[in-house]
Amino acid sequence: MSKGPDLDQIFEFLNGNGDWLIPFAGLIVAVLAYVRSLKSQTPGIAQHADGNNNTQQNQGDGDGNVQIAHAENVQLNIGAGIDVNEIVTQLVAKERELADKEHLLQDQDQEIKGLKEAVEALSQSQALGVETALAQLRDGNTEDAEAIFQTILTAKKAEGETAYKDAAAAARHIGALAYLHDTEKAIAMYRQAVNLDPDDADGWNQLGHLLDRKGELAGAQAAYEKVLALGNRVADQTVIAVAYGNLGILYYTRGDLDAAEEHYRKSLAIDEELGRKEGMANQYGNLGNLYKIRGDMDAAEAHYRKSLAINEELGLKEGMATDYGNLGILYQTRGDMDAAEEHYRKALAIEEELGLKEGMATDYGNLGILYKIRGDLDTAEAHYRKALAINEDLGRKEGMANQYGNLGILYETRGDMDAAEAHYRKALAIDEELGRKDGIASNYGNLGNLYEARGDMDEACRHWRLALDLFTEVGAQPQIEQVQGWIIEAGCAEDG
Repeated sequence: MSKGPDLDQIFEFLNGNGDWLIPFAGLIVAVLAYVRSLKSQTPGIAQHADGNNNTQQNQGDGDGNVQIAHAENVQLNIGAGIDVNEIVTQLVAKERELADKEHLLQDQDQEIKGLKEAVEALSQSQALGVETALAQLRDGNTEDAEAIFQTILTAKKAEGETAYKDAAAAARHIGALAYLHDTEKAIAMYRQAVNLDPDDADGWNQLGHLLDRKGELAGAQAAYEKVLALGNRVADQTVIAVAYGNLGILYYTRGDLDAAEEHYRKSLAIDEELGRKEGMANQYGNLGNLYKIRGDMDAAEAHYRKSLAINEELGLKEGMATDYGNLGILYQTRGDMDAAEEHYRKALAIEEELGLKEGMATDYGNLGILYKIRGDLDTAEAHYRKALAINEDLGRKEGMANQYGNLGILYETRGDMDAAEAHYRKALAIDEELGRKDGIASNYGNLGNLYEARGDMDEACRHWRLALDLFTEVGAQPQIEQVQGWIIEAGCAEDG
């Protein structure tokens, strides 16, 4: 086998040197970025795209935004072994190819580490068929390798408790390989791994990421809380910081901003103490999102720029793309559309260069919102549909909800109220399934505007009040003021 490029260089290119930053998705966990605007200017409560490095978006006033959540991973300890460069490179290439279809291209830094660990373990195995399996892996085929690890898993489980840690390792290897083509199998394998070795923080963390990407937030939270408990048990501050950050993202997704901030700040304090710059960049970005949804744009910008400065210093392109996207949203919120477009296109260029489908979907959605604000509805729709297609291929429910909402606003602008309502209700159904309070509130607000346009003021006022209650619960001050203005302007009765 010819020797490939230095493995560390490959990982540095793919991961931006970050062991802890997940710029993609899935775990990109849903985050709202709303744009305050007058109802007379844009019907509806703005819609947003989905993530870069900070989080995703929801619906708003005709303008949508992008944010990205920074999820983090527990570091894998992988020793030096045979040269696995070519194999890992081929597997990653296969992963990107599959991502154009049904594969979830997310958490790639964690997945690369898992692949490296699996290939190392396979190469050191004495099982029959190892050479064939390694040859198949070079072509991007994992079936033979998975079969070998399944044999090891079965055998080690049969040996009893003394071999359970080895069995868990085999299950994690299958999970890392299955992730390339079968997410459900990957989840099943990581579940086995944590059942066999419940003290392995990495297994719990990866299971949390997988469940989070599927929208199973309760399961993801339980997994991250287990990571936190394990970190506290052994006083591993890095693991604790990772757990706090990931739990913060879940709280943000659910609209509990106070809890989200508490966890982000705990994570940031540890990262600052340890000098973990990647983690610091993640939490600055997440705190920027919090300030933005609360309406403090200056504080949001300050935190985004802190994140960008660190990512530029470290050469973390994915993080830079996230920060560009978030700054674009900020400029759009302030009405500087040219600066917003410039930053969205910077983000998109990086996402396209790295093949990051989730980020591309977010950028397309944000550009669509920008075109809608400028009145170019056809171009806006084309961008929304690009974003929707990617999100559907990736199975990213939050992104799908965002784009259904954006398309609903577009149809309402064109006067097609039936199509608008159908899309709002599609978005609402997904947001209710995921428990995304901000998204639910946005859909209620948009449906209220639609009922107002139809002349049904009782239903309009009812939906606006539902939206106001949820925005108040979340603490989204710009949206609170916006919906209150609609209620007052319409003269909704107090008990409406």
